[in-house]
Amino acid sequence: MNSFKIAIINFKRNIRTYGLYLAAMIFSVATYYNFVSMRYNPQFLEAKEVSAYIESSSMAASMLMIIFLIFFIVYSSNFFLNQRKREIGVYAFMGIDNYKIAFIFASEGLLLGIMSVIFGLGAGILFSKLFMMMLAKVALLKVALLNIRINFFISKKAIIETIILYSIILGVTFLKRYLDIIKTNLIDLMNSLKKEEECPKINYFKGIVSIVIIGVAYYIAINYEKFGFGTALMVTVLLIIWGTYWLFGSFFSMVIRYYINKKGFLYKGTNIISISNIGFRIKNNYRTLAAVAVLITTCITSFGTVSSLKYYVDENHRIEVPYTVTYISSNEEEIKKVDKVIENSSHNVELKNNANFLYVPDSEVVVVNLSTFKDILKDLKIENREKVISKFKLSKNEAGYIERPGVMMSILEKNDIHIGNQKYNIRVNTKVPIFGKGVPFPCIVVKDDEYEVLKSHFSEKQFNGIILDKPEDTKDLTFELAEVLPAESGLYTYFIAGARFYDFTGIVYFLGAFLFLVFVFATGSIIYFKTLSQSFEDKGKYGILKKLGTTDLEIYQSLSKQIGIFFILPLIVGIIHSMVAILVLSDIMKCSLNKPTIISIGTFVLIYGIFYVFTRRKFIDTVGVA
Repeated sequence: MNSFKIAIINFKRNIRTYGLYLAAMIFSVATYYNFVSMRYNPQFLEAKEVSAYIESSSMAASMLMIIFLIFFIVYSSNFFLNQRKREIGVYAFMGIDNYKIAFIFASEGLLLGIMSVIFGLGAGILFSKLFMMMLAKVALLKVALLNIRINFFISKKAIIETIILYSIILGVTFLKRYLDIIKTNLIDLMNSLKKEEECPKINYFKGIVSIVIIGVAYYIAINYEKFGFGTALMVTVLLIIWGTYWLFGSFFSMVIRYYINKKGFLYKGTNIISISNIGFRIKNNYRTLAAVAVLITTCITSFGTVSSLKYYVDENHRIEVPYTVTYISSNEEEIKKVDKVIENSSHNVELKNNANFLYVPDSEVVVVNLSTFKDILKDLKIENREKVISKFKLSKNEAGYIERPGVMMSILEKNDIHIGNQKYNIRVNTKVPIFGKGVPFPCIVVKDDEYEVLKSHFSEKQFNGIILDKPEDTKDLTFELAEVLPAESGLYTYFIAGARFYDFTGIVYFLGAFLFLVFVFATGSIIYFKTLSQSFEDKGKYGILKKLGTTDLEIYQSLSKQIGIFFILPLIVGIIHSMVAILVLSDIMKCSLNKPTIISIGTFVLIYGIFYVFTRRKFIDTVGVA
């Protein structure tokens, strides 16, 4: 029997063990194909308004997925190699050449990859129309795709690109696995499962300092304005990784040792089995647990970020487009023409407003007085306007800073601003509707008397804002108004906002959601593989416990606790890390992100819980509990 036939037999025999890995790989191939296929879909290419967004988003998502897949495939390959070390050692002990053994096991991994690509491409092509329809629906491509029917499309270029990419990754993985087996010592292979387990030595210094490090990281993240956003981000990430590594390596060892020494707890039920086993195993697993916690943080934070973009679009549209029609003009004739066009339209006027402001070209800001600012908030009926207004108790040479409309994230690096020869200290920085994107500049609010002084140095302009019923039906009205207003009036309508805005954020949200699913699948698979590898080592131990009189129910309860703790610990740490990250994001975006945060965490916990159920069932089946 040649080496390749042996590899095929081994592959068939272990197909159930590879089940979750195959599912994750098939899903990743299908997703990657559809990401690439977006760039070549003729229907999206015809929609010029969004084709550039789709291409750039698809490229970015594909690159992120490639990086993550390389990590996942390499990690999985190492897991399968470690799991089969004793089997490899038996082959070597029987006199089979090391090069043949290496070829057998490396080919087994290659067969897994080939099957993943074949089934993944099939699934990707089969569901490609559904994928594109979901993109058109979720990504808010209303203007570009309103009259376009999504047809079934198979992209030959996407198929070739997917095959080439995965061939390179699988080829490199095959070579790495082949070389790893050749270089492995026979004695190490035979003794790989005979190493004595020992309870980890407690390092109280690292355990306590890990909490301090994480606390410092949180402080720097929350106070990013003091340290500068770039510096705060880099330092926070490094401290979180460092602190999490020590947290699992030392702090949780301290906690477990505490419960082991607490006899009343230890001898209650099956705790003596589960807690003691965790105490012995944490020494070998803390690196994986720390890595999983960081991955969970990345998954939840990333999905929370893209969800916040969608949430921002849905919930904060009024900040960007508070009026149905806006233009800048103090010419009475132009204003009358606009009123006449609106009067002859099918729309009813719900609010008509005008306000004066100063444009400061050097600083690229507009200035309004405090009275005008208060009147606008009241006319627009802004929620919590009294609370917002209460923050604007301005003294001499103090000003309020209103974020530029259209900016989702803004970090104000300075606490003062120069307007002409006058320096103003920024007392409050907020984001509320004023002029919308019709005046695409930050707005500075100053006291009325100081506004009068500044008026002598800068030209005053008049903003006109109108709210109409049926704002979504303003396409024809927009073209009619464009004929009566000069270009310098800066006409901006609800229709223009819909045509230019939100498509990109919708695409990012959609692709980010799919990436999130792939990452969750990979993260769950990593802890699944690591936990499952212990089941082979524990099979004999639980057999002895059964002979000593331990019932299947007690073993089942013990295993549920043991596996549950290994799943829950990184989950809790990852959720706490991600909540702090999203809290900072919320502050930067100047809006509450409670809803997307809850959705992100809830989605992750649900999928992660499914992995726990599968892992527990597989573990129990392996150790032979009925």
